[in-house]
Amino acid sequence: MSLIQSRLDEHNLTLPPPGAPKANYQLIHRDGNVLYLSGHLPIRADGSMVIGCCAPPSVIEAAGEGITKYLTTEEGYEGAKHCALNLLSTLQSYLSEHVTVAEGGKRRAGDLSDIAKVVKLFGIVRSHDDFVEQHLVMNGASDVLGKVLGKDVGGMHARSAIGTNSLPLGICVEVELIVRLKDL
Repeated sequence: MSLIQSRLDEHNLTLPPPGAPKANYQLIHRDGNVLYLSGHLPIRADGSMVIGCCAPPSVIEAAGEGITKYLTTEEGYEGAKHCALNLLSTLQSYLSEHVTVAEGGKRRAGDLSDIAKVVKLFGIVRSHDDFVEQHLVMNGASDVLGKVLGKDVGGMHARSAIGTNSLPLGICVEVELIVRLKDL
């Protein structure tokens, strides 16, 4: 975990406290060495959420102040970064509570260094009809995973990014994750 912590420090990133489900589901389902993480929200460290609808600059400029809060691609990217940090926090909590690893003749609690590979990210971006940069928003999550877990483990994964007109609680992005653990 010390390598993971040094990467977090190097990039000035902090894992927030792990969250709880916002409805009737579990955050992680384990099948062998594969962990499936439910969609995570863009919750900031202070508990606030990144709310709004990603839109192209022309729509944002024309809209002015209105009922819908429009976000730039960069603001959506920041939201996706928060999703990734929340996913990592959930993973760290789960691994430390439910996984033990044999190391040097002893057993230790699991941690993020026990992830062999980020297999796939799936991102849903709340989007204006004319917004076509969902993939750039999702780079926020991909970039965080690559920085924290390393390029080979976290940065090179399969990914889908789609747009939708609405997401729960008015959030701008929701991200699901599939990871494979090392043979423990």
